[in-house]
Amino acid sequence: MFLKTVPVILFVGAAAFVTSSTVHDARAAKIPVVTVHAKDFSFDAPKTITAGMTSFKLVNDGKMLHHLQIMKLEHGKTFADLQAAMKDPAAAPPTWLVSVGGPNAAVPGNTIEATLNLEAGNYVIACFIPSPGDPAPHFTKGMIQPLTVAAASGVAQAGAEMADAPTPTVHLVLKDYGFAFSKPLHAGKNVIHVMNEGPQEHEAVFVKLAPGKHIADVNAWVTKEGMKGPPPGTPIDGMASLAKGRTGIFTANLTPGTYGLICFAPDTKDHKEHSLHGMTSEFVVK
Repeated sequence: MFLKTVPVILFVGAAAFVTSSTVHDARAAKIPVVTVHAKDFSFDAPKTITAGMTSFKLVNDGKMLHHLQIMKLEHGKTFADLQAAMKDPAAAPPTWLVSVGGPNAAVPGNTIEATLNLEAGNYVIACFIPSPGDPAPHFTKGMIQPLTVAAASGVAQAGAEMADAPTPTVHLVLKDYGFAFSKPLHAGKNVIHVMNEGPQEHEAVFVKLAPGKHIADVNAWVTKEGMKGPPPGTPIDGMASLAKGRTGIFTANLTPGTYGLICFAPDTKDHKEHSLHGMTSEFVVK
């Protein structure tokens, strides 16, 4: 089923940096900031941006939880082609729809950022988070729209917001089915370079766990309890789904406490969330 097998990030909750050396080369660069406002249930976003390394800033103005999943329409496909494919509820997600990341898990009132390096082409932005008690992802309610990434002209747009390109301090590898950090995270600012080395697409949802709770409680709350009742943790930062070989950067500003990391992308074989295949992690930040 198309609507069931497209990655559903259940929270509340390309070319890009193929190696760490390419990130290092961009340290001194200024990059554009693209701000997207999420509402219930729509995006206020530019229709066209310039190709290259870009910081995407998701501002959640709604009362629901939202994220920004960016996907590339490959092989010359357009948003109209995607809309046509979505009309068949029994169809699998088209192979030309490729997840390239984005800011993950923004609670109401929060701003989440992720840095990606996108080539020119046709893209789409969407929110796949469902509402508590309602399994329909938000894109079915209007939170989906096209985005054109135009070839860079070499001329910066007047008045465009710019920021320093992020310099990663830690690397995070996603794989089937687990997470691997290059070193432990610490309290304060952690600039995380995410790499998906698994054959399937994966996401990284960071959760600050409530006292006495564990990532297993978060997994059960999402996959078994339908997100009903008080959440056992609060999503913070993270990277939306990345296809095989894709990478991106996000910053996690952590305070001391216990955190979880989890992936809810559906498995290509049994369509169960990767968290049910063991793709969870729990760690303490001091």
